[in-house]
Amino acid sequence: MKQILKQILKNKGIKIEENQLEKFDQFYNLLMEENKRQNLTRIISKEDVATKHFFDSLVAIKFIPNNSNIIDIGAGGGFPSIPLKIMNSSLNITMVDSENKKVEFLNTILKKLNLEKCNAIHGRVEDIAHDEYREKFDICVARAVAPLQTLLEYCIPFLKINGVLLAYKGSMANEEILKAKNAFSVLNCNLHQIYKYVIEENRENYLLIIKKNGRTNLKYPRRNNNPRKNPL
Repeated sequence: MKQILKQILKNKGIKIEENQLEKFDQFYNLLMEENKRQNLTRIISKEDVATKHFFDSLVAIKFIPNNSNIIDIGAGGGFPSIPLKIMNSSLNITMVDSENKKVEFLNTILKKLNLEKCNAIHGRVEDIAHDEYREKFDICVARAVAPLQTLLEYCIPFLKINGVLLAYKGSMANEEILKAKNAFSVLNCNLHQIYKYVIEENRENYLLIIKKNGRTNLKYPRRNNNPRKNPL
């Protein structure tokens, strides 16, 4: 894994240290072992994981200042949080997932890779966005979680005013943006930038950089799965 990832990142203009490569190698091995017990990823080859998980996660690194306080919604197998943390140890990261087994795995990864100022919590975003985590974060990251209309309602309540959502999206990004016009308005946020990048030939991906402009109405996010069933 180390040589594969080193070459991929070199081709993409991302510098990485030997100790960071070692952590990615450990992460890959632990991920594959856990994947035998629970479904964390269908991507398993070293080349594919290095490209489609590790590099893809790291696309956001240039948009994240040192010491940022970050929340990862739907962290799953640890993407993008674990790769971002490995590359920038100054980040303070809270990972959220609704499946307790995944949260247990994430906390095991943090311990075995000795990643400090980082934790994983079990909960539904519709609930924890209404407690002490509300409007506490500089940055929210979300990868393969929900369509943008729903994702905005999940994520924006966690952000401070002027905070930023970094949403990883695929080829349907522009269509999702159009459908989310009302959600942008209701949730006091705007699309600040679209960063286009390529993982595989003939496949464009997008990082949507969304800025929060004002306080979020206390009724959002709605409970009882309404953000998915009845998106804004």
